[in-house]
Amino acid sequence: MGERRGWNWRRVLLVVVVLVVVNLPYLLHVWQVHRAQTSGVQVTATVVGITPSGDNAVVAFRLPKSVDPAQELRTVEVDGSVGAQAARTRELEVSVLSGNPGVFHVDGQVRSWSGLIVTLVADLLIITVLLLLWRLGGRIRRPALEAVAIGDVETGAEGSVLDKQDDGTYVINGEVAEAGEHSLVLRLRDRDVTIHLHDHRNPLSVGDRAQVRAQLVG
Repeated sequence: MGERRGWNWRRVLLVVVVLVVVNLPYLLHVWQVHRAQTSGVQVTATVVGITPSGDNAVVAFRLPKSVDPAQELRTVEVDGSVGAQAARTRELEVSVLSGNPGVFHVDGQVRSWSGLIVTLVADLLIITVLLLLWRLGGRIRRPALEAVAIGDVETGAEGSVLDKQDDGTYVINGEVAEAGEHSLVLRLRDRDVTIHLHDHRNPLSVGDRAQVRAQLVG
């Protein structure tokens, strides 16, 4: 239960932060476009070109220097009637966010769903990883190891240890997942280790914390 609560608080918080980071740019863009539509500066842009797009039209235009000193070429997809009017007058009424000419709104503008789709796909991937971590108990399990005990099993401490010693043996500390007459399985944070006891004692039961010095064999 302690590990699951720790996973809940730490990893769920991490996932929330990642979701905020992924979704914030799109939400900010939507908010800025809304501001441009409702309280933006109304200007008349010069139409540079029009490209048919099914029943709609993609209009290329430049904003006035008063709102866009760089005079960048911008495009917007609009419905057929707005496109026809722009082709006839060579002008386009645009509402621009003050101080940010890259954010604008045009009446009859066809909404692009690409940003929302990309954001939702990213959200789906994050949720999938979250579910995977939950199914795995909050951690990715590494391949199991096997070891031969070179001493009796002792009561262990909290946490997981797989600590190599100077003589090449390992001090292994973890939770007893299985306990038999000749072997036991210690569950570490990210892997299980099967300990072959040979003639050494194991006084502990499943669920206890155990520590043993052993030689890895696989």
